[in-house]
Amino acid sequence: MVSHQNPPGEVRDRLLSAAQQVFARCGYAGGTVDDIIAAAGTSRATFYRYFRSKEHLFDELSRACFKEMRSITKELAADDPVVTDPERLERLVAAFGAMQERQRGVIRAWLEKADRPGSSVRKEAAQTFHALLQGLEQRIQAVGTPSEVDAEVQAALLFILMTRSTFYVRHRHSRLNPDELTPTLATMIQRAYLGGTLERRSRLRVAAGG
Repeated sequence: MVSHQNPPGEVRDRLLSAAQQVFARCGYAGGTVDDIIAAAGTSRATFYRYFRSKEHLFDELSRACFKEMRSITKELAADDPVVTDPERLERLVAAFGAMQERQRGVIRAWLEKADRPGSSVRKEAAQTFHALLQGLEQRIQAVGTPSEVDAEVQAALLFILMTRSTFYVRHRHSRLNPDELTPTLATMIQRAYLGGTLERRSRLRVAAGG
């Protein structure tokens, strides 16, 4: 029986949070139910009270992640692709980075192609990632900056830039100061992909961490 000190919702959330940590550290294939139980500080019996399996838990995490990604994609598509307010672009970059940090376990798992053929969220995953890449591609096409690289490829490279730079800087695999990541990324995106400059900045704000 769950005690009053640990209401059902709290225990369930703790298991989901622990799974994010485990998948971020080990990936989907490497993370086990025992790993999740240990990270959550609970028991196997408690785990199976809330989730049928690791797959069931991962599917729930995935749906929450995809919901956040769709929200960011919708905001991205609503922007004027030609006249981009510098502060708004920074907010979008910051929102993407915050989402990636919250959902780091799920994102790592899907990027490592941890989807299962029978997964109930496999189609939703494909649609979500496709919509995000398509949103980036449409913005790049609308700006019309001359390039020998197809907009589809540019969008994929931009997605990789945003995801991997966030991971390496925030997890201290880089000498860059994490506090400078958002304005630096926003400036790079504006200059390299949207054919303009952020006029209120005279240079890239890259700072070495102390």
